[in-house]
Amino acid sequence: MNTVRLTVPGNILVLGEYAVLEEGGLGLAVAVETRVRLEAEPAADLVIQGTWPGSSISWTPDRRGTSPLVEAVVEVVSRRLGTAVLAKVRVDSTAFFTPEGRKTGLGSSAAVSVALVCGLLRAAGGPGVPVSEMPGLAVKAHRYAQGGRGSGYDVLTSFHGGSGLFHGGAAPRWEAAPLPVDLDILLFAGPAPISTADSVARYSSWKALNPGAARDFLEESNNAIRSFAGSGTAASAQEWLGRCRTLGIELGRSIGVTAELPVPAGLDPLWCKSLGAGNELGLCLAPRDARPRDAAPLGAGRLGGEPRAAMDGVRVVQRAETGVAWEE
Repeated sequence: MNTVRLTVPGNILVLGEYAVLEEGGLGLAVAVETRVRLEAEPAADLVIQGTWPGSSISWTPDRRGTSPLVEAVVEVVSRRLGTAVLAKVRVDSTAFFTPEGRKTGLGSSAAVSVALVCGLLRAAGGPGVPVSEMPGLAVKAHRYAQGGRGSGYDVLTSFHGGSGLFHGGAAPRWEAAPLPVDLDILLFAGPAPISTADSVARYSSWKALNPGAARDFLEESNNAIRSFAGSGTAASAQEWLGRCRTLGIELGRSIGVTAELPVPAGLDPLWCKSLGAGNELGLCLAPRDARPRDAAPLGAGRLGGEPRAAMDGVRVVQRAETGVAWEE
């Protein structure tokens, strides 16, 4: 077997917070040109080395406990192949962290899941496993590592690349869909870190006590996202973006996790909303003729993590038009 090399992009969920957790819940997601890099080669046993700023792991079957994610991927791939996987694998997710080692919020664990599943299957000489099965296996491993939770939008977005509609559920699926107008994606830091696990737990508790309101939220969210995806003009897209923003703010108030956030000077609040569960990050879909001239490419400065005061400005997201990219 020759050495296997591949890269996998990051991801962001533009629309559909909380809704993607539900059967049939829709989300609009975009792959981001920040990539995990993987290299694998033949070996007499299995060694998986992971690196990121300020830390690293070296995982082997007799050294468990160092990474639940790696263990989950190895388990899922081995079961699918019906045999142990033998390879030396190196995974580098440095691009997903600040120099200080803080995550940038671009879906590093999902991208690593995709990279490991695809890399291990190819390294194990598993051409009999269709490529079409790989995203489902990566979703399974990622969920397993998270204790059975996780919508899978991040995994499918990183696998497929581009932008698309995510359909949530036990067997989630991806439908390629371009953004409706020529918009730049900008990110900026919110006021404080948010625990996604806590936010999801609060949402689940609220849903159990308010099933009717939860059904209404899902129906309205799905309708707004379908309408946004079908918009042909900036004015129409902005209307449905605004509806998604309002739904997120109202839901945040109901579950006790605010989705309201201050908008940096130079950005139009009508194009902005919180990104993810809470207000840790902000999103702006800016028409290119209205984009701030001093907005820097993502990665040129620090985004996400503490200290918030050190996050230097708005960042422009470079979309990844391709998902898993195999390098010869």
